[in-house]
Amino acid sequence: MPAICRRCRSKPAEVRLPYARMSLCPDCFRRYFEDRIRRTVEEFKMFKSQDTVGVAVSGGKDSAALLHGLRQAFPGLKLVALHVDLGIKKYSEHCLEKVRALTRGLEVELHVFDLKRELGFSIDDFRLTPYRRKICAPCGTIKRHLFDELAREAGVKVLATGHNLDDVVGTMLTTFLAGDWSQLVRLKPVLPPLSPLQTRKVKPLLRSPEWEDLLYAAYSDLPFRDIGCPHAGGTRVRRNQELLEALSRRNPAFRHQTLNNFLRLIPILEKHVDQPPLTTCRRCGYPSSAEVCAYCRRVELVKNTLEKRRQRSKLNPLLRGINRDQANDI
Repeated sequence: MPAICRRCRSKPAEVRLPYARMSLCPDCFRRYFEDRIRRTVEEFKMFKSQDTVGVAVSGGKDSAALLHGLRQAFPGLKLVALHVDLGIKKYSEHCLEKVRALTRGLEVELHVFDLKRELGFSIDDFRLTPYRRKICAPCGTIKRHLFDELAREAGVKVLATGHNLDDVVGTMLTTFLAGDWSQLVRLKPVLPPLSPLQTRKVKPLLRSPEWEDLLYAAYSDLPFRDIGCPHAGGTRVRRNQELLEALSRRNPAFRHQTLNNFLRLIPILEKHVDQPPLTTCRRCGYPSSAEVCAYCRRVELVKNTLEKRRQRSKLNPLLRGINRDQANDI
């Protein structure tokens, strides 16, 4: 005989949450997911009811679940969706299509930054630079900066991102093992802006396991991408997932317990860990640990690489013509 939903006591349970020792039907699971978003926002005072909240939407399941979950948890909240079109062949087109469908269905205003049109290059172009197969590093730097720019243009002071429980705990463990204490502090649920050009970053899915984001998006019939990024090597992500799975095998609540302990540790880290001194990037004006920030350096790198490639393409026909003339003279 199938288990009965623990909440409504009337429908068959389809979702088993081992860490909570609870089985739920699809409708009750969706409400449970939305209630958790509401509690998380309220617990960490992520935003106020009168705020306009920007939501970084990528086209994936996490940001789709986040936008829909916020809409259900806070019906009166003004939401604005922000998307960066990275210009990755086929993949970015697919993502933008899903984002447009999602925001249309939820009647949420959408702002898009087209990397190729606005800056003259795409993330694909980093294959020509020394990054080659490690494109995730410059991609992350560029996205973080552009989401701040999009938020400022949209008049948004709070930016919600789709970082879930697995993301935070996985990155936390990796950062802890690397001994990068200053970066650990930046994983907290609410990250205040370092300058007026930046937004307040919040993580409403902080307590939501990744597989539950997928389940919520599927049960809510949300459009989200079904192909992976061609540049995602996934080595570190896969390693983090394998580590979390191994540690959670005997203790289903491992992720939640680790997060709770980490949250208790943050105030101590903030008192005793010195953050690197920051200055202002002389090019874009954003906070930076160097005279020119990482974003501007990466933009300069890819643009210089493309310009050199264009110059070579112009020279090649001339050189071929010179070589033919020399051959004729001989």
